[in-house]
Amino acid sequence: MKRTHFAAVLLLPFAAVSLSGCFSGLEATTNVQSTMNSGNGVQVRQGDIRIENTTLVVDETGAAALLVRVFNEGPVTDALTYATVNGQQVEIVTPEGNGAELQPGASVSFGWDSDNSIAMPELDVPISSYVPVELGFAEAGLASMSVLTVPKTGYYADVVVAP
Repeated sequence: MKRTHFAAVLLLPFAAVSLSGCFSGLEATTNVQSTMNSGNGVQVRQGDIRIENTTLVVDETGAAALLVRVFNEGPVTDALTYATVNGQQVEIVTPEGNGAELQPGASVSFGWDSDNSIAMPELDVPISSYVPVELGFAEAGLASMSVLTVPKTGYYADVVVAP
């Protein structure tokens, strides 16, 4: 084998990786996209709590419901005890009436196929805007995020915005 052929064979794997569009470094959009406001379904981690698919559904009257699923990945029971939307404290409604208890390894859904809700009678913000939301946990602390508002139509038509 000639030296040029040998060099080409050695360089081929490195060239393929460096020239491919699948990986453009650790700062590539595909790698950092999940940490940015890129649409509905915001994901956040606060201590042992994982918060997923956070979206604000707003109806034609301005009433809104926070859709969210909260996972407790820690070894101790935690509880969602506090919530604000756009700087305004909102009520966390559960069938037990004592806040949302989160057992270790379990998850709790709010506002979607659930008896749990985080709703506000009036949210004066435009549709498709980002709203500051805070969720406070007894053990994990305060999680802050920016959540997209969506209209109560299409996919979200069946969401109940009032508890």
